[in-house]
Amino acid sequence: MPLALLLTCGLAQANATDDYLAGLRALEQGRRDDGLYLLEQAAVAGSIPAQLKYGELTPGQPGEKWLRAAVRQGSLPATEVLAQRYYDDGSYRRAAQCWLAAAKRGSSSAQALLGALQVVGLGLPKDRVQAYAWLNLAASSGDPEVLALRDNLAEQLDPGQQAAGEALSRELPQKQAFLPGEPVCGE
Repeated sequence: MPLALLLTCGLAQANATDDYLAGLRALEQGRRDDGLYLLEQAAVAGSIPAQLKYGELTPGQPGEKWLRAAVRQGSLPATEVLAQRYYDDGSYRRAAQCWLAAAKRGSSSAQALLGALQVVGLGLPKDRVQAYAWLNLAASSGDPEVLALRDNLAEQLDPGQQAAGEALSRELPQKQAFLPGEPVCGE
């Protein structure tokens, strides 16, 4: 790669970082319009943190657009925020698809949320054994609420179901396919 191109790319990234940081400062100072403008400039330049923050602060489709951009660049936090946005909008299968992507990358909160969805059958088929598997996997983080949910569900399972859930939890992130008919999270 020619040196001039390398320098240009480096300067563009530095400007995006400067805009992102200046945008955060403006927001902290109560200058919302200035902050959003700077965050948007940084997001356009490809800054993942700016895409995430601008997406979080911008309602509706414009915010979703930036969250999806951050997800496509590999942002796990953006994946989880986008999932929550879909959930809040009642798009439970889309939320599950994004939480599944995050769960496969090791997010214990996404694993717990998938388990919760499967307990009640929201966006995913109601399946207490698989719900237990997700909650068991998430419980390794030590979160007391997740431990309590898992243990409460375990009391509702017979020993064979609990053993099947424990075995499934060891292979679930790799084995679980993405949801057919739903776009990949970020698309």
